[in-house]
Amino acid sequence: MLPPTADRPKLRATLDQLSAAVEDLLLGGLTTASDATRQTLSGAMQEAARLRLLRLGGTLRVATEELGRFTRQEKIFSRRRLTFFLNRAWLLSRGMGHALDTSDEKEYDRLTWSPPAQPLPAVEVVCLGAVKKVAEHAFVAFEFRLRAVADAGAVKAGQKLSWSAVFPLKKGQDIPPEGFLHLPQKQKFAPFLFLERTTLNIANATVSGDETSGWRLALTDQSTVTVGKPFTGWDQFLAWSPQSAIDRLAKHVPGPLDLDTELQEEIVLRDYEIGKAEDGDEPGQTVYPITMGALTLHALIGAGTEGKALKKSIDEIRKVRGANPPLFGLMHYERCRLVFQPLATFPGSPDYITISKENVNKAALLKAMDFRS
Repeated sequence: MLPPTADRPKLRATLDQLSAAVEDLLLGGLTTASDATRQTLSGAMQEAARLRLLRLGGTLRVATEELGRFTRQEKIFSRRRLTFFLNRAWLLSRGMGHALDTSDEKEYDRLTWSPPAQPLPAVEVVCLGAVKKVAEHAFVAFEFRLRAVADAGAVKAGQKLSWSAVFPLKKGQDIPPEGFLHLPQKQKFAPFLFLERTTLNIANATVSGDETSGWRLALTDQSTVTVGKPFTGWDQFLAWSPQSAIDRLAKHVPGPLDLDTELQEEIVLRDYEIGKAEDGDEPGQTVYPITMGALTLHALIGAGTEGKALKKSIDEIRKVRGANPPLFGLMHYERCRLVFQPLATFPGSPDYITISKENVNKAALLKAMDFRS
């Protein structure tokens, strides 16, 4: 849907400024990056957030994050990631500007990739795993991978849902990423409830997406999240066959705006073996080769605090003699490789292996709560 008429002039000007800033940066080189360039990217990101332009906002967030890493001369700076997202930002800004000029709603919707949301009065879910993302000096984010326990409107029992929480980082803040899970949301719950291994009752939310790609859950000011009853039926969600991924690949038509992770699968590995750790493509990354039958996957562990807990868990699994527990995670396709992101094992109930089991510093947590107020 095209934005309201009153918002179009400002958005059009923002898109023009964005494309010009990217062109100047690519033509002049990264050493020409100025405060004005970063402010342009940041302003465009804020405008994208205001208009709920998820694809543009996410693209600018990563580009701004990498540009900041370059200016700070951090070892984890990625040239490949920065150039990809800068080029993607340019394509989106020019394409969206053309769609606005021609009032082409179909093209605008394709570029913004903002599926319509629909109300979800109530749903009962369980959490299978949690993605943890740490962007130094920027934010900590968690994405909880859920399953519906019973039918709820458009969402049917057993279907995939996800919910994300993003926390900005304060300069000089000394708190582990997991500490943010204890910070109360405006709906008066703390995200750590998703890791309680019980059902969760969520009311007055909205969902977007579909049953094939999965539903994305969004909370409103009126939403509530409460702990439900103990849950033991985890096995019903641990069946997976490569055929579903093959069928989805066969139907996919690639395009210039695709992200590797957009064609992503939730999978469960059984009877697998984990090989010796290797260096990843990016500084600080670790890769473990995992084999399951004819499949060979590259399990990617992030650098620094992001991957510390996960690496420790994978190393512990490698030491176990006998059958390994079912391993749940996300798989995507990158450079003709199956890239795997482990999230949880299931020795019975889920062990959320991305989440550190170390105690949280309560004093630092209180400072973080003051920062959010």
